[in-house]
Amino acid sequence: MGFILDMFILAGIFGFLYGFLLQKADFCFTASIRDWISVRDSRIGKGVLVLIATAMIGWGLVLTLGLQTVGEVWTVPIGFSNLIGGVIFGIGMTIAGSCASGALYRAGMGYIQFWIVIASMMVGNILFALVYDPWVEGYFFEPLLLTEQGFSLYQLNLPFLLIPILVVGLMLLIAVRQFGWKELGQGVKESFKDFRGNPLTKSHWDIRMVAVLIGIIATIQFVVISSISITGPETRIASVLLSFVFGDDFIYQNAYLNSMFADFPSIGLGPEETLIIFMIFGAFVSALLSKSFKIRKPKLVRLPYAIGGGLLMGIASRMAPGCNIANVIPGIGGLSISSFIVIIGMALGVFIATAYVFKMPLLLFHKMDLDG
Repeated sequence: MGFILDMFILAGIFGFLYGFLLQKADFCFTASIRDWISVRDSRIGKGVLVLIATAMIGWGLVLTLGLQTVGEVWTVPIGFSNLIGGVIFGIGMTIAGSCASGALYRAGMGYIQFWIVIASMMVGNILFALVYDPWVEGYFFEPLLLTEQGFSLYQLNLPFLLIPILVVGLMLLIAVRQFGWKELGQGVKESFKDFRGNPLTKSHWDIRMVAVLIGIIATIQFVVISSISITGPETRIASVLLSFVFGDDFIYQNAYLNSMFADFPSIGLGPEETLIIFMIFGAFVSALLSKSFKIRKPKLVRLPYAIGGGLLMGIASRMAPGCNIANVIPGIGGLSISSFIVIIGMALGVFIATAYVFKMPLLLFHKMDLDG
């Protein structure tokens, strides 16, 4: 299989938009759980819920209109590996101080710490690949496997939009009961306030509006290219770098890495890898426009956290598999059972790290550390 130039151009556009929007809202999945546990701040959590709702409606609408088929919905085999990988990933991203997408946009803002996190994640991807055959496959995946195929609730003999509408309707009902129609309407109105004047130069956009925009963009990407993912493409980027040192045969002779390039004409970067690179560039441009770009050196005391957390995220993303982005947007949006399990595991991992690894509110810990 080869790639046409149009796919790279589209991937670059999507990546730029994701990076730009994530930076504008400071949208980090780790913080959505961590901040609520530590200081009961639900701002980012509300954004994640809006993103999930948008993705569900988006995927359901795409399938209803026949723009994609159920066979293209991202899902993986179901097993306890989903839960274990999710828990380890949640612990890793809390220790590192960022999720997979958060590390990318913060790298674009000039945080050297998150370049280290990204590099450590890639090393973790490669470490996993080196022990995959026969150790991980034979002693981890197979014993924990429940189904050999993935399963999406869209495979049920139901109208594609039925479950998304029911779930989103329930979410809306809970929000109305908690806040009331008036306050809910005020929240919708406030989400547009950051678009007054010149929004490009503003340092912050309302996370709820950004969540809707990201969900819409991801839905369009699902139709024209593929589902969004981060750690899979990062694994291939690490493999390409490794091939420069050891040659292509080193990649082809590794069972796991070879499978990662099964749809590629050769060892190299494809559209998904281009998307990842342009996410960093989009965040960089967003930070420049709002004058928030600055090279920020991490404290030495944080380096073990960046490296250790990144390694855990890289390894766990292959175990689960997938990162926060893949499992929240195309996973939950695609009603994938495995992704629901992974997300539960990630939430548990963040809770464990927040409650037992760190003993102070992590929102304050994170802010003081980076600003310092």
